Amino acid sequence: MKDVVGIGALNLDLLYEVEDLKVLQEGGPFCAGGETSLPPMEFTKFLGRVSQVGTLRFRSAGGSAANTVVALARMGFKTGFVGRVGADEEGAFILQEMERADLSQVKRGGKSGICLAVLDRQRDRALLVQPHVNDSLRYEDMDLPYLSSTRYLHLSSFVGEGPLEASKQLMKSLPTGVRVSMDPGEFYARRGLKEVLPLIQRSSILFATAHEILTLTGKDDYRAGCKEILSLGPEVVVCKMGEEGAYLSSKERGMEFHPQGEAEVVDNTGAGDVYNAGFLAGLLLGRPLNDCLAFAHQVAAKSLGDYGRKRYPDAGDLKAIQR
Repeated sequence: MKDVVGIGALNLDLLYEVEDLKVLQEGGPFCAGGETSLPPMEFTKFLGRVSQVGTLRFRSAGGSAANTVVALARMGFKTGFVGRVGADEEGAFILQEMERADLSQVKRGGKSGICLAVLDRQRDRALLVQPHVNDSLRYEDMDLPYLSSTRYLHLSSFVGEGPLEASKQLMKSLPTGVRVSMDPGEFYARRGLKEVLPLIQRSSILFATAHEILTLTGKDDYRAGCKEILSLGPEVVVCKMGEEGAYLSSKERGMEFHPQGEAEVVDNTGAGDVYNAGFLAGLLLGRPLNDCLAFAHQVAAKSLGDYGRKRYPDAGDLKAIQR
């Protein structure tokens, strides 16, 4: 039995650095902290513009659920992944970077997804995604017996309609013994509660930033947003607030976590996904929720110290929550 199986996009992340994101924001799709998508030709044109004003610092495999699964695999948990990747050089690289995760349920064909991540000197970050083959994932690609033999199924967002509808269909047939965790990201948050309701209703845990919770619920206070999401089905809602910590809402109580000290930030791409991995690791080990929050912050802060997945947690880090 797997501990966690992820369903989400598999991307090639291209990390560029620029002096100031504002040089790309004028008339363009970028905004600091935001995530968006463009049609293929416009994406290629914008990539050319970024390569003219920025410096390519790193090339890494990415995708929200994929990052979470890789971090859990490095810590020693049994993981798998369901998704689509291109039959190209980028696809081979992405699969190689998935390390110990079981990839028997990953289909190949077409062009691989690309995520353009741009950081500026203030470490503000913007993401631009071209999903390519990720958006062709369908319910028929999801092997129900395989997905029924995991303790947790972790979902993240897609750009297109097809994979969202496939995930909704899966929620109807997934056995109740499989716990679902979900990170809607900005793409699903922008769709609003109504469009992603079947996923939220089936989730035991929902991870989101404060901005995503406000966007998803239309509330002007993240605590009120967490309360509304909690009323729809999840047992726990974790509101991630970066260096300010986190707020957890459960049916029993609300809980705040405030970290001590500051982390060095080289690359914050994927830090929230590592946070999800740390929290799930704590749950898999049967730790109380406050320990899960503290460990999630610890491993996410560590991941900020280098590019891509270089500083993702490993089995040594797991000892901190096992003491």
